Amino acid sequence: MVEPGEGGPQPSGTARPLPADLVLRHGRVITMDPQRRILTDGTVVVHGGRISWVGPDRLRPPTDVPERDLRGAVVHPGLIDAHVHTGTETVRGLSPKGAGDWDTVEEVAFRGKTPLDEELAATLSAMDMVSSGTTLFADTGGSVHLAATARGIARVGMRGIPGHFIVDVPQDGALAEVTADTETCLARLRDQLDRYPWQPAARIRAAVTLVGMGLNSDALLRAAGQLAEDRGVPLIMHQSWSRAEVDASLAAHGVRPVAHLHDLGLLGPRTTLVHMIQTDDSERELVRHSGTNLVHCPSASLRRAKGALREGQFPEMVAAGVTVALGSDGLSGPRDLPRQAYLAAMVFRELRDELPTLTAEQVLEMSTLHGARALGMSDEVGSIEVGKRADLVIHSTHQPQSLPAFDDPVDWLIFYAGARTVDTVVVDGEILYDRGRFTRFDADEIRAAVAEQARRHEGAIGPDRYAHWPLIR
Repeated sequence: MVEPGEGGPQPSGTARPLPADLVLRHGRVITMDPQRRILTDGTVVVHGGRISWVGPDRLRPPTDVPERDLRGAVVHPGLIDAHVHTGTETVRGLSPKGAGDWDTVEEVAFRGKTPLDEELAATLSAMDMVSSGTTLFADTGGSVHLAATARGIARVGMRGIPGHFIVDVPQDGALAEVTADTETCLARLRDQLDRYPWQPAARIRAAVTLVGMGLNSDALLRAAGQLAEDRGVPLIMHQSWSRAEVDASLAAHGVRPVAHLHDLGLLGPRTTLVHMIQTDDSERELVRHSGTNLVHCPSASLRRAKGALREGQFPEMVAAGVTVALGSDGLSGPRDLPRQAYLAAMVFRELRDELPTLTAEQVLEMSTLHGARALGMSDEVGSIEVGKRADLVIHSTHQPQSLPAFDDPVDWLIFYAGARTVDTVVVDGEILYDRGRFTRFDADEIRAAVAEQARRHEGAIGPDRYAHWPLIR
């Protein structure tokens, strides 16, 4: 008899082997399926890039390929970072201590950027994400050289949703170089959708991605919303990052930013709004009622003191059934989604003196299922279920951080291990990261190229610019 949730044939003396490309046995499998089953001794069978069977090892079907004994390792779906800026990775760590000089770093990151610069930054970003257990990410459109970004993602092999940098409201400073008129911006959006169509087999695909935050005109917002509807793709944009953004909307439109998006007809299940720090009760109700998706980026707000943890109502939105994914953002933090999950689970408790506020189970849902919904891919990824794509993360069993091993590993994963024990990462059934080593390319070559670019960036900004302590050479 097939137990609930299992797929494929059951073992018998005459059963034909189940076709398989990869068989993972004896894992503690956090399935994230509708029952949220945790298989304490589970097997996952992969064929043709998809999960073909998952269940208790004692019920495993016969297969015709060598099996990998996980020896109790934790297995979970690939994590989903719903907001990343890959183009700034080779400047990270060279940043101001206060609020005043971030434009300088961003100018170095964007001005005069070559395709090689952007490809290298995207490669490093993808390496960082994969090695911390992330298999899918989305940008709100931060690429100056989109094809270069795509090459970097493809080199590592993960899933990505990149996009052109889309700003049509005239800007000064670092953003002036990437600002264009409305028609040019729309042409760029169409270009990315044509170049990287939304197809199930594509690891790299494009959505309608906007900078938002008052940097896109109403004409562009309306046209972008229609384009997303016509092409059947998500609309992803920053929103309500700062108080200044709210004040500007009130002055220009007489309503707060989310209410203005509602007036433009842009809210709904196809729309994903990133940050959403500065919101009031009426806006949160608009989000809930419309089915709009959100992305919470704890590190970005903490680093820049924006208020997402002090003022944000993400626990209430999760409790109300709003899809709230997690994002690591750009210069403000590492491409380490487990760190975002840890912060989301911990900091609200401290600020509110309430235990729990968000549980480990809830933030793991935010890191997987909510991310998949927010990026329009819930039918493909986010859980370990028959028919879904084989995007899997396997944790080490031999590190000190791997111990002790309990049947229920969720709290261990969120509060203790995080990304430190990530050992193997699989996308579409392909092992991209195997026991701590990338399989598609020579990582040492990338390290050398990043070191050279870091020297150039440091020279442009000045090695002593943000240093509080003396640098002795």
